[in-house]
Amino acid sequence: MSTNHSSIRLLTVDAAGTLVRPWPSVGAVYGRTAREHGIEASDEEVNSRFYQTFGKLQTCKKTNSGEESEFWRQVVTETFRPFAGDQNLDPLFEELWDLFAKGECWKLAEHALKTLTTLRDRGYQLAVLSNNDSRLRSVLSDLAIDHSFDHLFISSEMGCEKPEPEIFRKVEEAMGRLPAEILHLGDSHSRDFLGARNAGWHALLFGEPKLEEDQITCFSELLDHLP
Repeated sequence: MSTNHSSIRLLTVDAAGTLVRPWPSVGAVYGRTAREHGIEASDEEVNSRFYQTFGKLQTCKKTNSGEESEFWRQVVTETFRPFAGDQNLDPLFEELWDLFAKGECWKLAEHALKTLTTLRDRGYQLAVLSNNDSRLRSVLSDLAIDHSFDHLFISSEMGCEKPEPEIFRKVEEAMGRLPAEILHLGDSHSRDFLGARNAGWHALLFGEPKLEEDQITCFSELLDHLP
């Protein structure tokens, strides 16, 4: 049985890793595009190198608008440098930057649209709260999911990101809600689950492995938590 969430009026949802995921994978898109630029590396090698690089660079990520492209340029450069030698990687970066601004490189979580529609019919406010950049707007539009939400909160446009308390306070102010009236769903234990809890919000962890009692693996399970 779910935790009592009877006070909740607003659901916020993380984007990458929760609402959407790269399709078919980061390694597949990066690897295919790199080979078109004459860089030989398998999808598996690229995928592994990407997540290693992304994790390292994310700790010093710039969040202000206008700086997001430089963060991703560095990710692409460091991901492919072992495979590309001294080749200029700017053309590859530009193509990948544009590709991931399109819905075709992302897949919506199973049952997400139907679940969100039901929750809206039940009277809940809905918003995206994502540590992402402005390309997310075009991605969600391409996937025809943007209109399911009352607001899209994107960290690069706000100058702060999860788990910083400031981003949660800004959502409360914009939506006119108290902390106890908000539930956040996301796949990061530190940024989403603990960030929301520390801000006084309710929180549900999304995906696997199982780390918390308050955790779901499918969007439709939200309907049990938000009657």
